[in-house]
Amino acid sequence: MKKISVQNIVIFRNKSERSQKTFLNNLNKDKKADLDSGGGDYWVRSLSTLSVAVREKNADSIANKITDIMSDFKPNMRKQTKDMYERNIGILHNYEDYDFGNLLPLNAKILNKTSKKGTIEINDVPVQIKPGQIYSFEYEGDKHVGAVWFVAKLSGFEKAELGIFAEALFIYLSANFEESYRINPENCLIIDVLSKEEVNYKMVVDKEIPALLFETLENIKKVNKAKS
Repeated sequence: MKKISVQNIVIFRNKSERSQKTFLNNLNKDKKADLDSGGGDYWVRSLSTLSVAVREKNADSIANKITDIMSDFKPNMRKQTKDMYERNIGILHNYEDYDFGNLLPLNAKILNKTSKKGTIEINDVPVQIKPGQIYSFEYEGDKHVGAVWFVAKLSGFEKAELGIFAEALFIYLSANFEESYRINPENCLIIDVLSKEEVNYKMVVDKEIPALLFETLENIKKVNKAKS
């Protein structure tokens, strides 16, 4: 099957059995999600701006992005597009006074992820993993790596669903960085930008939230095989 994003893994999990088959069929045909479904690039303007704020360790870029989005409004704009812009602006307003410096260790350095493998075979399923910012830091003489990943969904995420992102993020960091860095589960941070809920992989390891990624991938393989 074609690669599937972590966001779509979560969406798949919430669908009925019949809808799951249709959903995978559409993904395999590269059928785009509707604007009002909150899929695809629906949140790209706000999420990319928040990632920039992490890199810069301040919220200075947010006001500029709000102005940019507002300047794109047109009188004859489709309602779905207008709603999308307004929701992205709403997220950015919520983070105008956020202390982005607290998301990273004091000595953190942002790492380049462009040369890293973004699609990873997990349980024989190609999973696309696109974290916001990856950083390195030193702790007790060792080099560590961590990441911050902002995510969004119209209906919001349950805490366990955020755990799926955290599992995938830990796997991504392990696949790309474990030869040179230690990967601390606590530094695999997922933030739902609508609720501001924060989850890290240590919460999955400690069974504070359930590990759902592998069982969901098993179900994806089962449904994909049944429809073939």
